[in-house]
Amino acid sequence: MIPLSQVVIAEKNKLASDSAYIVLFEIALVGLEEIIRVCLNTESIFWNDFEWIPFPVELDDIDEGSKGEVPSLNLKISNVDRVIQGYMEKGRGGVGGTVVIRVVNSKHLDVSDLLFEEEFTITKATVDQMWATFTLGASYPMTARRPLWRHLSNHCPHEYGGPVCGVSPGVVAQYPTCNKSLVDCRIRANSPRFGGEPAIPGGMYV
Repeated sequence: MIPLSQVVIAEKNKLASDSAYIVLFEIALVGLEEIIRVCLNTESIFWNDFEWIPFPVELDDIDEGSKGEVPSLNLKISNVDRVIQGYMEKGRGGVGGTVVIRVVNSKHLDVSDLLFEEEFTITKATVDQMWATFTLGASYPMTARRPLWRHLSNHCPHEYGGPVCGVSPGVVAQYPTCNKSLVDCRIRANSPRFGGEPAIPGGMYV
């Protein structure tokens, strides 16, 4: 949860207020140094030392299916003038980029406090003459392998002869191949660098 300052809490708890909550979109595309900063507002605002340009934007509700799908939502940005399309063409189509959505209060733009902040990864991107549509998923993909590496008792994941394996070119010349077992590693006098996990029960060792 984002900690809120007393100023923002007081503004939020008012029964009536002349301020507005403004949604900011920070879009970083792969391979593109320039960051796109737009806001859902009628005029530009300055927040956190950056200018946020008003732009026609539509944000869908998070899609929560009943079949175990990974939640996602669509962010649509006007492409009538082809500006966003130009960014996408330079940014490898958009897929793999990130979108940070923030909510700030119009009366407290001089502070960096936020009411909401969430980062998403662009999993799909399409564009037509009207809209550039980014499908946003979790910034930490739930379908990725965890842990990143498989831990096997008698199999080394390192590339034979590579920098992590560490055997010398002379050893590779003498033994051109390796079956990645602890036995082969010992034959090459390289067992301290063995990448398997001998402590896992069930392995067969010599």
